[in-house]
Amino acid sequence: MASPLTQRALQRLSDSGFARAKKLADLAIKTNTDSSGKATARGYEQAVALLEPYILSGKETESIDAQRLVASYSNSLTKLSKNQRDQNETVSAFKLQELDAYFTSFDGDVGGFRDPSSLVDTTSESLDNIVLGVLNAIDEKDANGESTDALYSYLNDITKRSDSLRNLRNRFASGELSQGQSLDGFGYYVDTDPLDGSIRAAALLPVGLTPDGLAGGYRRIDATTNVGGALLPVYVPATQNAYGEYSARVGDAVWTGTGSGALKTDKATNDKGLFEEGNFNISDRNKFPVRTAGVKTGSFAKGFIGRDDQGNPLEAVFYKGMDGKLYTVDQETLSRFEQDPVLSQKLSGYVTQFSPSEIRELARDAAPLPVDRIERESRFSKTQTEYEKAQAEAERYENMGFFSQLKEGFSVIGERARKAREENQGTQPQPSFFQRTNEPNKPDEPKVGESTPDIIETGKTLFRKAAGFFTQNLTQQ
Repeated sequence: MASPLTQRALQRLSDSGFARAKKLADLAIKTNTDSSGKATARGYEQAVALLEPYILSGKETESIDAQRLVASYSNSLTKLSKNQRDQNETVSAFKLQELDAYFTSFDGDVGGFRDPSSLVDTTSESLDNIVLGVLNAIDEKDANGESTDALYSYLNDITKRSDSLRNLRNRFASGELSQGQSLDGFGYYVDTDPLDGSIRAAALLPVGLTPDGLAGGYRRIDATTNVGGALLPVYVPATQNAYGEYSARVGDAVWTGTGSGALKTDKATNDKGLFEEGNFNISDRNKFPVRTAGVKTGSFAKGFIGRDDQGNPLEAVFYKGMDGKLYTVDQETLSRFEQDPVLSQKLSGYVTQFSPSEIRELARDAAPLPVDRIERESRFSKTQTEYEKAQAEAERYENMGFFSQLKEGFSVIGERARKAREENQGTQPQPSFFQRTNEPNKPDEPKVGESTPDIIETGKTLFRKAAGFFTQNLTQQ
């Protein structure tokens, strides 16, 4: 048994430890605040962690005091978590409104998506109204003593976008835009199907300031449209093939390219007016039809449909099966899709982004995707994808000029010759470094009846076409 002196020393140590814990807990609450100066959940969590060990203290007064403080801080933490969730839900509601404010599928004569000038006014006004709503929400929560940190953070983001578009609207309305001026800070985003060129909607967005995920998969093309005499760059969805080449399509016009630069086009196509500076115009409803509403068979769609447990925007993914039914895709099923070689390519490529109001309508007819359908959908999708690519390639070749077709024909011949050499070399054992001699390589013998005759005949055909072309022109002259 400890002596009385030792017991008094331990008691003083215990008292000083609890006193320090209370001071540290108070300090944690005061130093963990948001931008508006209100305590955060982190501060209360640290305070509770510091005091909980003293709840089981051997000293009754110390234990009761610790229990009282922990209960008080826990209640504050619960209230704060509820307020934070409410604030997140408020921010989420504003974000969903903002997403609805951009892409419009309205196809009227006035204010429709085919007129980029009208989008300047409607988009700017919508964003200004949302900013006003956020400011009102901040005032209301301040009056109730609630945290406004998340609201201020969102206000900072949307203000950049609203200021940018308001500036453009004022310059457009006052005639301050210079003739031929390039509006590189903005883009006319036309939501098209990269395979058939049909149009679903369009938006006017500030480049580099768009909300996350809104403009994913879009590429700038070598085309501009006219807004008050200024030149507005055009962006459309693009797909990427196995060779790294991007392809985008609007109506019958196709743009392709690699790297990060603007996609280029063969200007010898039907819609020549699209390629002249400032002449990109999709007002002709016959040339540029609206895409059928809904999701295409064998395709994915996504959009923000609600909120998660923390009140943040929740994105939903849908898939339209080959049976014509629309299915919801949960995270587990999505992971299985991502492992499938066919369906994963569709997911990683362009996926139509629907507005919150549109996706809400689609969700009414959707059902969970049965697990046993994934393998069947993969087989069907592979066949459909091959057919759509072949059809799109045939149409692209048909729209090419004569010299472009001739150039591509020679490329095909060269590619076949290269493959023939590789196959021939692959059947012969390769000597090691020490077995090699300085004797010159013998030319490969052609595979009679296989690649060589095909290459020669193809070349003859192309040259006959070229000769006929020049002969015809000389005769006409």
